[in-house]
Amino acid sequence: MYKDIVQHISSCINCRKNKPSRRKPDGHLQSIEPPRGVWECLAMDYVGPVPESKSGYKYFLVLIDLFSKFVVTKPVPDNTSTTAARFLLYDVFMIYGVPLEIITDNANGQCERRNATLVPNLIAPSNHSRSNWDEKLLPTTYNYNTTRHDSTGYTPFELMFARSPRFMFDFISPPSVPLSRHNSTGYTPFELMFARSPRFMFDFISPPSVPLTTDTYRKTMQQFMEHTLLAARNNNLRHQLKAKQRYDSNRSNPQYYIGQNVIIRNRSLAMNKFSSKFIGPYTIFKQVNNKTYVVQNTKNNQHTRITVQDLRSI
Repeated sequence: MYKDIVQHISSCINCRKNKPSRRKPDGHLQSIEPPRGVWECLAMDYVGPVPESKSGYKYFLVLIDLFSKFVVTKPVPDNTSTTAARFLLYDVFMIYGVPLEIITDNANGQCERRNATLVPNLIAPSNHSRSNWDEKLLPTTYNYNTTRHDSTGYTPFELMFARSPRFMFDFISPPSVPLSRHNSTGYTPFELMFARSPRFMFDFISPPSVPLTTDTYRKTMQQFMEHTLLAARNNNLRHQLKAKQRYDSNRSNPQYYIGQNVIIRNRSLAMNKFSSKFIGPYTIFKQVNNKTYVVQNTKNNQHTRITVQDLRSI
């Protein structure tokens, strides 16, 4: 009797269209293999609309290198393809060079995660009306790029430029303090006060007896980057695996076959409280990957690309 009831409810199309789901959305995380080096694969996305700034900006562009996590941002007045193309040409390609691949439309979610980090940090220093957010965008981006990233173990700046960032306060002379080590602590008062060793004027004078040639510098940096990039890639892979395990935990990953009848989530703007949550029927036309399918409307044969979290079998 119980099995018959379950079978009847499962086969009821109206029930399938309107019953809300209390579980995690279907579909395991579809990860892409991390790039093998810096500036190989980039992801780009618009953020906005946001409150209009005094300069007339309503959006900002975010571009991230998927290996180093280095971010480039720019405030813009609109979200057109022309604006994005000019940003890529003048603010990216002519400064950092051309990558091998660019992903758009949040294709792998990394831009979306960076946006979730940047936006709160952008709001905090802005004024009450948020009209000066564009003035805070560059400092916020620099702060992100010079902060160690969990997935690589390095700052995006270090991986991008093969050196540690230099800050303006590094050149500010601290107040005069005794520089001899104290017997009771084993450190100079300066070291305990400022958490670093004192810097002297002669530290900036290169000793003439140890010349650094261009060839020596190139070889040293090449060895450094080979080690650093390998370590960062391993950290990226390890972090990605952990993220996938967390995401996939207690989450189903249904597979559909070609020709199977399904219904899809109702994304209509005219949807109200009484609208069906799913519409259809549709037919599975093609499988793109483990998480994405192309479905065909049984009435007009129109094709729609959709993920498993927006699909239900009937």
